[in-house]
Parts: sequence; structure tokens; C-alpha cells
Amino acid sequence: MGHLSTLRTISNSLLSLEVDDAESASFSSWTGHVRYTPKYGGRKVTPETWGLELAPVSSLAAGVNSVRGKERERFSLNGGEVVVYDCGDPSDARWAAWVGPWNMAHGLFYAPEWESSDIVEVFSRVTWVDTPEGMTADGGSRFNVSTQFYAASVAGVGTLMVESKQAGLSRVPQWRGFGAASGEMWRLPAPPTGEETPFLLATRSAIATLYPWDAPAAAGRTGVAARTAAGSAQTAADFLSKVKRLEWQA
Repeated sequence: MGHLSTLRTISNSLLSLEVDDAESASFSSWTGHVRYTPKYGGRKVTPETWGLELAPVSSLAAGVNSVRGKERERFSLNGGEVVVYDCGDPSDARWAAWVGPWNMAHGLFYAPEWESSDIVEVFSRVTWVDTPEGMTADGGSRFNVSTQFYAASVAGVGTLMVESKQAGLSRVPQWRGFGAASGEMWRLPAPPTGEETPFLLATRSAIATLYPWDAPAAAGRTGVAARTAAGSAQTAADFLSKVKRLEWQA
């Protein structure tokens, strides 16, 4: 038997990850990062790429706490609610989120482009559609999705980052990797910071990168009580090699 985790991505693709049932309590909720690039043509828009973070609405309090926020204002916008906080860390920023019924998009705003009108302009650049499976957004004729990836922490293992194979193909080594249950796996070069060596798993449609560290279990979950050498390179390799299925379906 296996545990299947699915997520609707910002581009309306379906991310599916299947692991052993015993691992089901080890996972935190999926979070994401998305960047948009303006389309050029008859209508000129700001040339800069811009990005926002994605998270389940249950993460709102954690987001506020992470920036040591003090609520400044909140108002309705395009079927959701915008909340704006003055940050304690960083002290020169405001943190704002567009909150839907199930998910939220959020980011930091800096002076002088941190007034309500600036925040509304950013959150109105795309059309957000919040669903129980995940947040999607349509850039219409103005913007293209240039980057999207999703991450979840795995208790006792590390942080798992997933993207489509098309987006991450350039990072796949040219030499043959180790055989895994769902695809092919490589050990990547060790980072200069001295942290544990990350691993990469490539399947037919997705790429996952696992950064080892002794990740704690999510609140309210016991996770895996004990792992041999928790958060080590060996633990990461063992986990990835046993992933049953990893798919990114457009």
C-alpha cells in the first residue's frame, strides 16, 4: 500500500507523489514559489520578473510570526482577502498575503512600492483561483509563468523540492544515475557551506531535489519516530530510492 499526495500547481498541472504508508505522517504541507515574466507587445508593463510564495491558509499565523508582523490593514479583493502587516524582521518591509478559502499567495513589499495601491496592483496582475487541491493563477495576455516549484519537509530526512522535468532538465547530469523505484537518482556536488550533499531524482515528468537535514515532524504529527542517521546523505538517498511515484501532469 502507498500514500498518495497530490497538489494542483499554479499552472493547473497536477503534482502527484506516492510513498509508503509508513511515511504519510512525515510530510509537512506543500508550499510553493512562483515567478511571472511580463509578455511584451502592444501593452507595455513593468519589465521586471516578480514572484510570490504559495502556502495553505493554515500557514497564515506562521507567516505573520516569521516576520514578527503587526497587522496594518485588511480588505477584500477579487474573491479573497488581502492582509497587510508591518514587519519586525525585516524592519524595512511590509508582508502581505492574498488569502483564499484554502490557500494564500504572499510576499514582502518594500518602500516606496509598499502602499495599499502597490499591493493591490501586484495581486491583481493575475487571476487567482483557489481550489481545495491548490492555488492556480492565469496571467492572461500580460504575464507568463517563468518559474514554479513546490517544497515539503520530510521529518528526519530534509526538504524535498519538486518541479516539472521540462523546467529542471538542464540540472539532470549527463551520466547514468542510480536506479530508483520511480526513476533515476544522482548524488549532487556537496555545497561549499559544508551542509549535507543533496540528491536529485528524475522521473518521466518531474524532478525532485532532496536537501538533507534533521527536519522535525509537522505540528500535530508524530512523523517517523526514529531514523538511522536522521538528516544525513544516506537517509536522503534511502528515502528517494523508495519513492513509488512522482509525476507532474500538465
